[in-house]
Amino acid sequence: MTNPFEIRTHLIVEACKTLDRRAATQIIREDLENGPAEGEFWANVSELANKLGEQDLSIEAARRFAATPLIDRDRILYYARALSRFGRLKEALAVVDKLPRSQREHPEVMNFQGVTLTYLGDFATAEAILRKAIAISPAPVQWLALSVAKKFQPGDPDIAQMEAVLPKVGRAPPGIKGQLLYALGKAYDDVENIEMASQAYSSAAVQMQMANRGHSLGKWDEFSRQLVAGYSKENLDKLKPSGVDSDRVIFVTGYPRSGTTLVEQILASHSEVTGGAEMNRLSIALMPAGNLSFGNTSLNDLGELSLTYPFYGDFAFETAFNFQDRSTSADPWGDLGRDYLQMVKERFGEGGKVIDKTVIIGQFMGLMLHCLPKAKVLWLRRKPEDCALSIFRLYSVPGTVPWAYSAEDIATFFHAEDRLYEHWASIFPDRILTVNYEDLVSAPQVWIRKILAHVGLPEEEGVFEPHKSKRAVTTASVAQVRSPISTSRIGSAEKYKGFVEQFRKAYYG
Repeated sequence: MTNPFEIRTHLIVEACKTLDRRAATQIIREDLENGPAEGEFWANVSELANKLGEQDLSIEAARRFAATPLIDRDRILYYARALSRFGRLKEALAVVDKLPRSQREHPEVMNFQGVTLTYLGDFATAEAILRKAIAISPAPVQWLALSVAKKFQPGDPDIAQMEAVLPKVGRAPPGIKGQLLYALGKAYDDVENIEMASQAYSSAAVQMQMANRGHSLGKWDEFSRQLVAGYSKENLDKLKPSGVDSDRVIFVTGYPRSGTTLVEQILASHSEVTGGAEMNRLSIALMPAGNLSFGNTSLNDLGELSLTYPFYGDFAFETAFNFQDRSTSADPWGDLGRDYLQMVKERFGEGGKVIDKTVIIGQFMGLMLHCLPKAKVLWLRRKPEDCALSIFRLYSVPGTVPWAYSAEDIATFFHAEDRLYEHWASIFPDRILTVNYEDLVSAPQVWIRKILAHVGLPEEEGVFEPHKSKRAVTTASVAQVRSPISTSRIGSAEKYKGFVEQFRKAYYG
């Protein structure tokens, strides 16, 4: 009798505790080579592979999970979401299209289709599908998706329908109730009812603070000071040089909602640039240089320090230097750079430059630029009030940006990010180009040329009309970047006087 196959999850976890990403990945690769073509356990393997930055392994494990009898809607959606996570949106739609019609018309499936079509810029089809989902189940998540796909008009009946639904979700978990409030806030904002929009967004923030209970800024401000002190020019010179010779990746970063997607759209309109995405893979590639004690740290403790990504360490200079000291490699930093470039290759293939639009990377900017000594950075800066309001009005999955629900928390986070920006810009003045959003949209011809020169790209007509690009956009700016570059959003926060006053008091003192 053949013994049942057992996934070596415990060995993967142990490898992660020692920050040995390559060992953990190799175990998953071997299990996929030797394991069966189906099985419930492949879902866990897919999640582990994703956390280790292994796109192809994660997708293959998800495919095997979806192939497990009895094949059902939830498994197919799991596979489709795995594809979507890595930018393979059309493949994801093709997967759900193979479901029987009765299952394709389930609200959860239609919501996935609507959101994906919105990312692809097909707003009309997305709206039509989402309306079908709402007709079956007017759940907050459906209204939230519709609010992204459409612009509301005065007298819009959708607003009255959402208002009628709101009392019915009173007992729903705060994160779900927050979805409907964000949708209403966006609708009121579209029709210039700022008073009602302010009320909706403020109520949504209260719900999201409840949903994010246990998360706080905690030690983040103090830690940003430690990073600045640790990564002095003198200390960086103590790190062994990296042997990576690639200039393939262009990093676009800044506060969320600071114009990073616009710059990404500009660059992705160039014939020599492929892809363009918020990869969130840098921290994973740098995993071996993290803090070994994190393997024994509670999630609540991690939440105080690591606010955005599933970090495997704090990436302080001391922990980075410890990695170099214990490494047996002749090129330890080049190894990490090549691991990251392999993740890029899996996502975008062999040729062309690639944009990594991962925001909030100041925590490991020094290590990133050390591992990739030819990489260039475009760092977006925007009027703090406008940026803060845009973040405050944006729904985010609980746990991703838990600092985004009060003017005071946003200001505190901005202070830490400002400190890191100023430090890295002074350490790497030739590699980091500061792009002020207001300057870019006011003089796009001038600034697009500066951007191209910084990253070593020749001028092309398409980059000056980025709204015509048909590529997928998977951020909250999905609608804005499909319109011509405009100055209309400069000073947009001034309409929300109460929020702006609170933010200015917290940010400027």
